[in-house]
Amino acid sequence: MMDKLNKHSFRKKLLSERNKLSPEIILKNSNKITESLIKLAVYQQSVNIMLYIATPSEVQTQEIIKSAQKDNKKIFVPLIIKKNQPMLPSLVNDWENELTESYLGILQPKREFFRIYPPHILDLIIVPGVAFTTQGYRLGRGGGYYDDFLNKLEPKTFSIALAFEMQILNEIPLEKKDIPVDCIITEERVIQLKEPVLTKR
Repeated sequence: MMDKLNKHSFRKKLLSERNKLSPEIILKNSNKITESLIKLAVYQQSVNIMLYIATPSEVQTQEIIKSAQKDNKKIFVPLIIKKNQPMLPSLVNDWENELTESYLGILQPKREFFRIYPPHILDLIIVPGVAFTTQGYRLGRGGGYYDDFLNKLEPKTFSIALAFEMQILNEIPLEKKDIPVDCIITEERVIQLKEPVLTKR
């Protein structure tokens, strides 16, 4: 098993490679990924969706948020109130005005806009990552927040990772608590690893 120091170096190297992508390529590929996502039946049938607010070098999620809210879906974003505390879903009504930068350097709701809900209400969670395997395993930023959160979800909650094709690797360092996501979408393909539980509406 890769030790923490080597895992940190591995993560740093991968992030450095992703940071070399131009804003134009990031936007172009993010749009392709968004188009693939919103065509999926599991996305179309989901009402309560949790997703991340993207940093500049990640797959962008702004268009997903706009599309989801236009379709009257409820958008939840990850909220981490204190270090080493569990990640929580917080409902966002106005993502342009209700968010601020957290101590982790990511956008999350301002205190006056905390609207915390239990994870079991989620139909779909869209997750980021540094790297993924085609088996659905992910390498995160090292905080362990998503690993803990994914392990607590109801079986009905479908998980989709958004990634650029360059982030798909044959192998990444794994730990016992790591669980795979149900689907990965890149600009080139949809890697379906589990069939969603779809409901007739």
